[in-house]
Amino acid sequence: MKRSTLSFFSSLVIASLACGLPAPATQLSAETQPAETATSSEPALSADEGLQNEAGTAVLLFDIGMHIEPMGETAQGFPSGKNDYHKPQFFEGHVEDMLTLAQIVEAHGGRMTIQAQSPFTTVAIESGNPILADLAARGHEIALHFHEDAHLGKNPEPLSIQQWCDVMKEEIGYITQASGVADIRYWSGGNLYPNLYEAAECAGLDVNSDWKSPATQSTDMSLIGVNPWRPAGGTDGADFTLFTQHDPNGAIVFLPEGQYDKENFASMRRSEDAGGDEAYFEFLKESLYASLSAAQAGKVNVFHFTVHPGEFLGDPQDPFGVIERFLTEVVDPLVVSGQVQWATYSQMADAYAAQP
Repeated sequence: MKRSTLSFFSSLVIASLACGLPAPATQLSAETQPAETATSSEPALSADEGLQNEAGTAVLLFDIGMHIEPMGETAQGFPSGKNDYHKPQFFEGHVEDMLTLAQIVEAHGGRMTIQAQSPFTTVAIESGNPILADLAARGHEIALHFHEDAHLGKNPEPLSIQQWCDVMKEEIGYITQASGVADIRYWSGGNLYPNLYEAAECAGLDVNSDWKSPATQSTDMSLIGVNPWRPAGGTDGADFTLFTQHDPNGAIVFLPEGQYDKENFASMRRSEDAGGDEAYFEFLKESLYASLSAAQAGKVNVFHFTVHPGEFLGDPQDPFGVIERFLTEVVDPLVVSGQVQWATYSQMADAYAAQP
């Protein structure tokens, strides 16, 4: 399938989503159709889950999110990234990484929130690769990771809300085609657009997190904590007044990432000064414990961190061993004790929306 064909279908996707209809499926041959289309299979947490455990103490909802970057030419025709998902070896290598990491997380009782965008999604459609449908069928949340410049071009902040909404819908449409999941609720990205939440609501999204400035690769300390809220508005990266103001009628639930103590916590894993993977996961352990200390019974408390395909791979004979050890040595005992509970990002948001 050529990218021109995908462009044709993108217009149909936008039209169908705007009317509240299912996105059309691309015309794949029988040999390339995903073996199984997936529907959202994430059960809601019960009234007690996410608030407190049997002992009456606070529970910390925990998850790992995965960002799939826009490597190569996106569906909108913009080049992005240093690598290219249009190269089969690179695409298939990341698919293998995703499956391996998913299996590790599943073995520990968890499910990730997988955040995708083109060209990964469009290559999956073109090649008939069912990776996103398979992960959805296994209970992982499928969501949107939106690098605005890769889909709207450079300096997209002056563009209208409708332009942002249309392209976000287009990207959601490709996710739906690739995964079979129609109910895409969570997104990350677009962080310096003050009208982001209006555009996201227009696109049918209602859960957000992972805020950092793409210019400084840092997160404002006013966004750090464990308790979600509904922001009254977005930010330009300098003024966080509306972002940090809770609006009980706000359409979007924002999930802070936890009780981190550094502005660069989201990017320090790539810093030469961070000391490598082992040191970074030691930092995550300390931040998880700090988040447990900050958690309050009777409230929804959350902690999560982000990985990328191929990141933290480590020894090829022990792929993602640092993550396996972190889950085994740090997370598992906390789950057994009732202090930590796995939850996808939308489950976290639903628990927050349902709290008294």
